[in-house]
Amino acid sequence: MSSRFNQNSEFQQLKDEDIPVLGGSSPVKGDAIVVVPDVPAPDDDAPGYFSWNPIDWYKDLKKEFDEFTWTMDEKKRVLLRAVFGEGLVTFLFLFIVEATAVNNGRQEVPENLVLGALSTALCSVALIYSFADVSGAHFNPAVTFATIVTGKVSLKKGLMFIGIQLIASIIATAFLMVVFPRPHDGSFHDIPSSVVLDMDATALVVNAFFMEVILTFVLVYVIFATAFDTVDTGNKVKVAGAAGQKNNEAGKNLTIYTTSGNTKAGFAPIAIGFTLGFLGLIGGSVSGGAFNPARVFGPAVLTGNFRNNWIYWVGDFLGAALAGWTQHLFAHEAVQNSHSVGTKANAQKQQN
Repeated sequence: MSSRFNQNSEFQQLKDEDIPVLGGSSPVKGDAIVVVPDVPAPDDDAPGYFSWNPIDWYKDLKKEFDEFTWTMDEKKRVLLRAVFGEGLVTFLFLFIVEATAVNNGRQEVPENLVLGALSTALCSVALIYSFADVSGAHFNPAVTFATIVTGKVSLKKGLMFIGIQLIASIIATAFLMVVFPRPHDGSFHDIPSSVVLDMDATALVVNAFFMEVILTFVLVYVIFATAFDTVDTGNKVKVAGAAGQKNNEAGKNLTIYTTSGNTKAGFAPIAIGFTLGFLGLIGGSVSGGAFNPARVFGPAVLTGNFRNNWIYWVGDFLGAALAGWTQHLFAHEAVQNSHSVGTKANAQKQQN
């Protein structure tokens, strides 16, 4: 158990029933002086329960609005850092993916689809490692939606992420017109038109819809399995909780894209990047292979072509939600917070 305490830790005189009970030990009789570290304040964006009741959404958002102030505190600074970081990583990812398509189209002999898949895989690995500790590097509204409905982020933070992702999508597509010259026989408007995604003319709507569902399912399942579902093997300290639960592991709640060589989350960016790469080799000839609503949103806004866009929203969100719930069935049990130490009084309360 860590011996480092917050500078604001206090020495407190505890009664017998409040003395912490460690696994395999008995309570200390009489008075004792123990160091009690400050417990971090609850985080509104910490994993929790997601309600499907729109009334709860309204109440949560209304509470946020009523309590909003322009005063910048540490919690608000961290949230804004995450939101704007998510905007930047989404811009960079979509610009690289779309610029690859535009650049390839300018060649006399365009390469095959392997080029796009390779570019997507390589850039996603680099960007996830770069922005892992900033926002989690979702750069995909479907991924963010899955974290919302599985209770891994708050509704407020999730909506802010999706909003900034869509804004970044428009900016990334518009920036293509800045870095690429207009075609010799066309206008700058042809550049965003060249990256518009739509289902293939030979495909049926049902083909494109379920292609997007399965592609997004695979992506989100890999993300949840490698970046969320981690096993804490470094902290072997055990604490006593409720009666009959004296072997609870004490450990850290690892967050999305935590890069650590001690857990499989350290390899999550590589696994996710490879997944994005091979998914690009699968559905392009059917649905266009988006598995990311932000990928289709920017080009659609700048060209006014929203044909079949609902496929990439409904299909991708459905596939993401199904993946999040499915992976939850196979996930390891969540580990405890390190500061969650049971006391004799708590155990007696829970037993009653």
